[in-house]
Amino acid sequence: MLFTGAFLLFLSASLPTFNYSSPGINLVNAIVTDSAGNTYITGRASPTVTLATSAGAFQSQSNAGTCLTLAAYVEGVSIGPCQTSFVVKLDPTAAVVFATYLGGNGPAVANAIAVDRQGNVYVAGLTSPIDGNNGQPNTFPVTPGAAFPDPAKGSAFIAKLNSSGSKLVYSTFLPGIEYIAGLAVDPAGNTYLTGIAVGGAAFPSTSGAFQASPKSSSLQYPAFVIKLNPAGSALVYATYLSGSGGPEGEDSVQGIAADASGDAFVTGVATSTDFPVTPGAFLTVNPSGESVFLTKLNPQGTGLVYSTFLGPGTGNSVKLDAQGTAYVAGAAAPPFPTTPGASAQGVGFLTHFSADGSSLLSSTLIGIDVTAMDLDPAGNAAVVGPATENLPVGAGAFQPAYANANWVSYAAKFTPDGQFQGGTYLGGDSQGALVQALALGPDGSIVAGGLASGVDFVTNLFPSLTVQNAASFVATSVAPGEIVALRGYGIGPVTGISAASPVAQLVGVQVSFGGYPAPLFYAQANQINAQVPWELAGQTSTTVQITYPGVASTVTPVVLTPSLPGIFYINNSDGSRNSPSNPAAPGDFIAIYGTGGGTLNPTGITGQFWGTQLSTLMLPVSAAVGGEDAIVLYAGSAPTRESGFFQSNVLLPPDLQASSVLSLTIGDATSVAVPVSIGA
Repeated sequence: MLFTGAFLLFLSASLPTFNYSSPGINLVNAIVTDSAGNTYITGRASPTVTLATSAGAFQSQSNAGTCLTLAAYVEGVSIGPCQTSFVVKLDPTAAVVFATYLGGNGPAVANAIAVDRQGNVYVAGLTSPIDGNNGQPNTFPVTPGAAFPDPAKGSAFIAKLNSSGSKLVYSTFLPGIEYIAGLAVDPAGNTYLTGIAVGGAAFPSTSGAFQASPKSSSLQYPAFVIKLNPAGSALVYATYLSGSGGPEGEDSVQGIAADASGDAFVTGVATSTDFPVTPGAFLTVNPSGESVFLTKLNPQGTGLVYSTFLGPGTGNSVKLDAQGTAYVAGAAAPPFPTTPGASAQGVGFLTHFSADGSSLLSSTLIGIDVTAMDLDPAGNAAVVGPATENLPVGAGAFQPAYANANWVSYAAKFTPDGQFQGGTYLGGDSQGALVQALALGPDGSIVAGGLASGVDFVTNLFPSLTVQNAASFVATSVAPGEIVALRGYGIGPVTGISAASPVAQLVGVQVSFGGYPAPLFYAQANQINAQVPWELAGQTSTTVQITYPGVASTVTPVVLTPSLPGIFYINNSDGSRNSPSNPAAPGDFIAIYGTGGGTLNPTGITGQFWGTQLSTLMLPVSAAVGGEDAIVLYAGSAPTRESGFFQSNVLLPPDLQASSVLSLTIGDATSVAVPVSIGA
């Protein structure tokens, strides 16, 4: 099969299906999402079809010169336009926020992307010291004060774009690099890169680095780790990371992550018997000719916090949860270590390490060679890779069956303890799909991209049954009593039906959590709104099952948390809805209505309405408006509303001058911030 275009799949748990075409994109190499649900993609732009750049974009047209084309290797010398890079930001509905080229007169391909909390976008990839044919210096854009401004020494690049895609914050060449495999950014704005260096003196290793030179002078392509300061003006460190090589070749790195303290986590495949490991690590002896490793470097790059082998295979991705513990995924070979209760069959793996790297918290085998993985803060994981037949899909799968094609992919989701949540096939029959990049959105959606046997396309899909907070669409976990939205395919009637009051069965649809019937508010083929039973209070996990029409789905594991607040709406003190045309006054109080506040005293009754007797939330409650603390006057039941609702009355700070955003923290969980209108 000849792949003729790139694709981006939105396997979304919160949006209707849609298609998006982008013929100016030739290949999607990397994807990342932010906390607001925006998606950022990068890769290779089409050399022959113009990318539809956005107004005010940093680079509205390709600057690529001429290069030798692929035909040069088949038919002799052939000249064509150089390939160049692109960066596109899409909002949660896949509408383009910005689209820009990123390149000079020479070839450039971006293959790694990251985004910080302020929305700045970091892109890294490969370029060339000169243009492709005429021998002129590369005009790839670099900024004043860049760490390595000289194109003659540049074999790679990293650039930081502002949040609107209109300006470079910084851009620099990176010398001595053959390939960039991964990119990460920490909260302070330091960037971390890993990949393969070119043997010799070109790589800028720093004084005092953990490995200032390769272990063996015979290594042609040793692995490296770089940390660049927030201004892009200097290296914090640059170190090699490898052993002496082995019969299977040299050690290779594939993925990198960084925590809030500035530690770097790197995974890949080690062929060396002397790959650096630390005492007390999970496995200190290479168990195979090619083995997965996980290494944690200290913030200065001078030493290892820990480094361990895992088992035969290749680590393709490493991600961190909210506690900073590492999950690694990739390809596995027997005998690969698994934990009790996990699957011991498969060609891929998903492993969660302890904080000190000495043990495995969970490790499961998967039926695919995992080529990409992403993680949400709670530790729910999404994986993707080439598909085989008879893989599990679960309830609500977008494409539940394998379809013959040269290329078919498969995506799946797992709970923090490695239990299967659901999966779906991607591609088949007339259109194959080779997925190469993946990101997990804050609402539980999966965005996957790669190559397809057709034109570029973007599609929003449901990968499997996903359980979300009905107010915020956060899908990390659920709380007792919470009103949730279940997302999937074929889980109810085509036409949606609402219930006048919560019912146990609605147009043939039934839902249970941990065996307890869940009251239903709405049922449709792609969405069910229900209440998590209060009876689950005190538990840490449960399962959800849908029956429709008379057929029970497989059970889906769900994490239970004491609270997961989401805000539906805000009323002013007179009971009217807060809005830009009806703002609240500074110093007045507002009433916040939400769900997922956790248990109350007296407790709510599942499926019933609150009466006139007030119940109060048992967990501590605090509020923030526009960055200021606000006084919580009341937090508890919402009289006359269904028992899944909570109400919190909050006194606005008197010095507020303009509309702002508001969030509630209940227990250890903080809601997604929502707008609140403030006026005179």
